[in-house]
Amino acid sequence: MYQRDLKIQKGIKNKIRVQFKNSDQKRIPISNTGTYVFSMFDAVNNRMLLQKNLTVLDDGVTIGLRGLAELSLLESDTLDLEVSEYQFTVKYQDPSDGTYLPTYSNTYYDVAGQIQVKQDAYPALQPSQEITAFNQVYNDSITAYQYFSGNVYAYPEYNSNTALHTVAMYMTNYIGTVTIQGTLYNSPQSFGRYVNIATLTYNGYNGIDYKNFNGIFSYIRIMYQPTLDFMGNTTGTFDKVLYRS
Repeated sequence: MYQRDLKIQKGIKNKIRVQFKNSDQKRIPISNTGTYVFSMFDAVNNRMLLQKNLTVLDDGVTIGLRGLAELSLLESDTLDLEVSEYQFTVKYQDPSDGTYLPTYSNTYYDVAGQIQVKQDAYPALQPSQEITAFNQVYNDSITAYQYFSGNVYAYPEYNSNTALHTVAMYMTNYIGTVTIQGTLYNSPQSFGRYVNIATLTYNGYNGIDYKNFNGIFSYIRIMYQPTLDFMGNTTGTFDKVLYRS
């Protein structure tokens, strides 16, 4: 097998063709032989990462397929791998007794080849913004307190016209409303510069609720208002928000 460093993309389907040759770089027929097994491992930590059988494409007739096999890696095979360099081997299983024999990665009889896991096919997910601090503001018009997050940057430069935003709200037996607000202003200091995107009502909600919405905004803000009972007390807590744009 003539060595070439392999490159695979994390999180998508990869198909790699392996060409088997002799020491004179002539293709070797493999249509009627045993099983070829691909192994990928972390040589530093002595850890096997994955192992899969090759599919032999050599049909014994077609010259262009002589000595050719294919490795198919599914999305799930590479999803948990770190972007790094690893080693791989291809071994041959003798059908007569089930033992394994090495194939060689180059003309110097090295067994292991080099393989790189890359992540160029799609961007890495960025962590969500966590909102845990809220400013308490008394609203005279409704004679009640409202709680506002700060200005949360919405990364408009990365969004298209149908930009998707997700807000995850964590609550403990909460009774009250939650309002998601947005603005196009770059410096939205005043309260009047925000518009309401959605207002949600909860009656003793316990857990995590999600709200998706679309649009380009410079900043978003979360406002919640607990409902007061006849004694003027609130029920439950609004704990935090995770926001991703």
